Amino acid sequence: MTRIPTKPEILDWLAANPTLNSKRDIAKAFGIKGAARIDLKRVLKELEGEGHLEKRKRSYRDPDRLPPVSVLQVKAPDANGDLFARPLEWHGEGVEPIVLLVLRDTDPALSAGDRILGKLTVVHAEDHNYEARLIRRIGVAARKILGVFRKTAEGGRILPIDKAGQNEWHVPPGATHGAKDGELVEGEQAGPKDRLGLPKARIVGRLGDP
Repeated sequence: MTRIPTKPEILDWLAANPTLNSKRDIAKAFGIKGAARIDLKRVLKELEGEGHLEKRKRSYRDPDRLPPVSVLQVKAPDANGDLFARPLEWHGEGVEPIVLLVLRDTDPALSAGDRILGKLTVVHAEDHNYEARLIRRIGVAARKILGVFRKTAEGGRILPIDKAGQNEWHVPPGATHGAKDGELVEGEQAGPKDRLGLPKARIVGRLGDP
């Protein structure tokens, strides 16, 4: 009988193999075949429901770790002239990781608000958790949204005040900035449309009762 790995074993393996994160990769690593894949799928679903894993299309990852290739938003240079970036795919429970941009001389000039695709490396520096190399720039300053936040089982939604624009924006868990249901918030575009056809957003400011 095929032995199904425990939840801690799966999480430890994913942490050690961040680029091999599909269900097929996990099954191959633990020698799971045939009908046993159904049991593996159940365990992965439980981990997802408990918040230990986040499913991205056909792969799984720890929501408290950034994917090795991430969408980032460039911040303004600090007092030392260093460029840091905000991870737009961060959905963890703790403090948002700090990402330092390490640019080559041949990289294009970046401005605050630009969105880039970056290759991340975990570091243990005093002032940052990750270093990012530019893969390519994917957009200029993100679109801003002003609206009312409505909490849902899947995070929440922003209902824009400007009715001429997009009707609703989906805010994933971990991107709500602690906003309360019915609160007026400022958000910014944080990703493509979800499975319901709603564009993703993250809350960057809480403005109180509307």
